[in-house]
Amino acid sequence: MDNNDIFKYLKPSDNDSLSKLKGKDILNIIELLDNDLDLRNNLGLDPTITFGLELEYENIHSYNDKEPLESIKEKLQKTYWVSKYDSTLNFGVEINSPVLRDNKENWLFLDDLIKFIKPYVSIGDKSGGHIHVGAPILGDNKDSWLNFLKLWSTYENIIYRFTNGEFITSRKSIAQYAMPTMKEFKNFYGILKNSSLDKIIKFLRNTRRYQSVNFWNVSENHINELLFKNTIEFRCPNSSLSSIVWQNNVNLFTKMLLYCKSKNFNDNIIDNRFIINNYKYDNLYLYDEIFLDQALEFVDLIFTNNLDKIYFLKQYFKSFDLKKEKTYKEPKILIKK
Repeated sequence: MDNNDIFKYLKPSDNDSLSKLKGKDILNIIELLDNDLDLRNNLGLDPTITFGLELEYENIHSYNDKEPLESIKEKLQKTYWVSKYDSTLNFGVEINSPVLRDNKENWLFLDDLIKFIKPYVSIGDKSGGHIHVGAPILGDNKDSWLNFLKLWSTYENIIYRFTNGEFITSRKSIAQYAMPTMKEFKNFYGILKNSSLDKIIKFLRNTRRYQSVNFWNVSENHINELLFKNTIEFRCPNSSLSSIVWQNNVNLFTKMLLYCKSKNFNDNIIDNRFIINNYKYDNLYLYDEIFLDQALEFVDLIFTNNLDKIYFLKQYFKSFDLKKEKTYKEPKILIKK
């Protein structure tokens, strides 16, 4: 971190309004983004916040004359992590975490696990990196759930590019297993804005499973309880062989949800952005493009410190040393609104 010049320009603990920067200052930030990322010891999340990971990999093969799945299972012995073959993948394996909390021990275990499995697997066309976040993070305030629908429908194009991880584009199966929901979530907001929380949760639980965000597991009767399956599932991320990308994705989704329940939720900015966008970017091909104004606005909304903002922008711009294998032609930066 000490050798990363951008943190000399933007102090990590400060909360600068990046969307208000102009011209040369923006270009300086973009130039300084091209540095390594470090795995963080924690994301500063409250210990009551829980999450879980589904790591999907393909083209599993033998290594050192051992059966790959048996080697992975052996690695996971005496832990609550589990692995299994997945028939929806191409020669694939799925590794599921237990309920996790934001602490150094869990992040180091994930890092060690990914380093161990790298020789056995690769990221394929169907490899997703699903993340579950415990539903109590939004709780029993209906406005928090409505805010989430509004926020997602406005910035989905920013979210998808970010959750491509180290890759420029989404996996080929994204439309089949994690369909974009920009228009649907905006419509849901209009349908549900005058409804009770019970009706909101029942409605969301009956939406499609294979979409960007899956609400099937949210408990209707125990929404504030830390139950194993009482989760909001984010399905859009590509899988990754980087613990840093996994950590970044968890940071994005948890901080988004926390913002949706905060008193600082800014309807004016979000409504104005939705009017400007007016579904112009409701296209998976456009989701791969860089929309600078929107991205800077988005990070200023949901993050409360420069460290989170810079980690987001590094992954959004793919300005770090993880670009390997499927790095397609980099799209142009669309700076204007």
